[in-house]
Amino acid sequence: MAMEIKDLTNKQVINFMEYLGSDLSPKSNDKQLIFNTCLCHNGDSYKLFYYTENKTFHCYSSCGHIGSLIDLLIHINKYEFKDAVSEIKDFFDISNQPMLRKGFRVKKKVKQDDIKDIQIELLPTPKKPYVYKTFQQVPIKEWELENISFEVLKAYQIYYNPYENQIIIPHFCWHDKERPVGIRVRNLDEDKAKNFGKYIPLWYDNKCYNHRLSLNLYGLNINKEIIKKCKKVIVFEGEKSVLQMATIYKNNPSIAICGSNFSREQKKILIDLGIKELIIAFDRQFKIEGDEEYITWRNKIYKSVQDIKDKISISVIWDKDNLLEYKDSPSDSGKHVFEKLLKNRIDIDSLMKS
Repeated sequence: MAMEIKDLTNKQVINFMEYLGSDLSPKSNDKQLIFNTCLCHNGDSYKLFYYTENKTFHCYSSCGHIGSLIDLLIHINKYEFKDAVSEIKDFFDISNQPMLRKGFRVKKKVKQDDIKDIQIELLPTPKKPYVYKTFQQVPIKEWELENISFEVLKAYQIYYNPYENQIIIPHFCWHDKERPVGIRVRNLDEDKAKNFGKYIPLWYDNKCYNHRLSLNLYGLNINKEIIKKCKKVIVFEGEKSVLQMATIYKNNPSIAICGSNFSREQKKILIDLGIKELIIAFDRQFKIEGDEEYITWRNKIYKSVQDIKDKISISVIWDKDNLLEYKDSPSDSGKHVFEKLLKNRIDIDSLMKS
């Protein structure tokens, strides 16, 4: 009996999702598989649910109901229906002929271009791109307490929506300094942050101002010249860290990739600036040195830069002295702690020995 797409097992779905680039949350169970939203909208939370009984996907961060695995491919790759079916069938060797063996084949290897050959797609300008200016530009108490000055908020055009209790964060094209490409918000309301995510796209007048985070770098529109001059860049996960750095330093060579998935396009943009050193300053995503979470996080960071490791010097801020709290950014505890972490950073190969 020939195998069909509808017959895929949970294990096969997991394998295919890993092939696409989304890893599985340890909180998954028999009823629901939970994946990272980096796949469906370039997010960075485990809110892409696959319900095993009806075999459908739902993103609780931004996208909403998606549908089947075929619908997911159409959603993320803008495929025609037949192209989505073809890719899934090709991956699993599904055809109209009986399969010679059960299960799924070894994940096919996709040949990737050398990073120097990647062509960067410039993101489009959304309709009503300056809608963020309809909100208030005021000091934001929550971010003042996290060492972000009002002067920096103004420089980065950060606004506040008092009705939704959201910080409005416009993102500008890395190539065109003043051109908006999307708008994100930081939910300050704890219930909203828990249910929808701390950082999500702005919804305004029934329009979503999302953009492909993997094709842009937050803060580069402002910090490009200092990065080119010093030939060094500090790569953070979130926008807040870039703003903290701007509050501390007049010359701020930092950017944010908006998550922990460092895309090849983002790395290509930085290499094209002529950088000689890249400093990874990701959040402290572990509690105890040497535990499973520690090893998983260390391995993910190491793997994320293997395609550029031989092109530039790469070092990592790795908090072995417990200067940070769990999930803190290296910039969260102020200048003194950041500079100590920066001084004690390790090269990328030493990371795997730590």
